[in-house]
Amino acid sequence: MAFAQTHAAISLALAVVLWVVQTIIYPAFSAIDPAQFQKWHEAYTGKIAKIVAPLIFLQAIGVAIRRGYLSETTPLWIAECALTVAAWMVTAMVSVPLHRSLQKARSEKAIQLLVRTNWVRTIAWSGTALCSWVAACSNH
Repeated sequence: MAFAQTHAAISLALAVVLWVVQTIIYPAFSAIDPAQFQKWHEAYTGKIAKIVAPLIFLQAIGVAIRRGYLSETTPLWIAECALTVAAWMVTAMVSVPLHRSLQKARSEKAIQLLVRTNWVRTIAWSGTALCSWVAACSNH
């Protein structure tokens, strides 16, 4: 499989995981028994990190490598790069701190904030998937 198609597949896989997290997993945090929440959350974050971490790193590396394949900087690559940076910033500045807070104590306010702010990551990584698939199909 060519690099562009591999990168597009990784981007799509990441977007699918984010949609599952956004629409099913994060909303379910509110239904978890408060007495069991911290134990459950610790197990969840450890397991999901094994899926998400490789995907986000490979997707970001793919964006950088894809730039090397371009003869010029294209609007499609700029959009993919900007969306990737936005997703990483929200992850580092919002999602990770909220998960750390939830690991210490269950908070319905923190759960709802996590659900709301994760839309940025979900949309951003969905946008990167779209950009990478368009690029793979058009050789840009």
